[in-house]
Amino acid sequence: MDKKILELEKSLFKYEYMSNKEYLENVIDDEFIECGKSGCFFDKTETIQDLNKLTTDRKIDIYNYECQSIDTNTYLVHYITISNNDKIYRTSLWVMRDNLKLLFHQASTLSGEIELVKF
Repeated sequence: MDKKILELEKSLFKYEYMSNKEYLENVIDDEFIECGKSGCFFDKTETIQDLNKLTTDRKIDIYNYECQSIDTNTYLVHYITISNNDKIYRTSLWVMRDNLKLLFHQASTLSGEIELVKF
């Protein structure tokens, strides 16, 4: 399951998926909430609107990816992204409904040095 979720996470950085409202409606849970690196909260509608505004892939690399099964239908994911030399620690909660859906996401800016393993 960890590879499937990694691919879903990566899809949210690719223009072909970010620009596809039907795809996003299907992969983001109706109860979705995000606490962005800005410290602001966003719901499903706001997140889809923001992703749809982008015009290219987001140039983001994933490092130190970990996926933990909480139960048979819930998965906790942690990873670090680097974009424009900004290191962001990301946490996502995925749930199995009719398919895997992103229920929660948080992004926090990191400072200092950390060992990175690319995925």
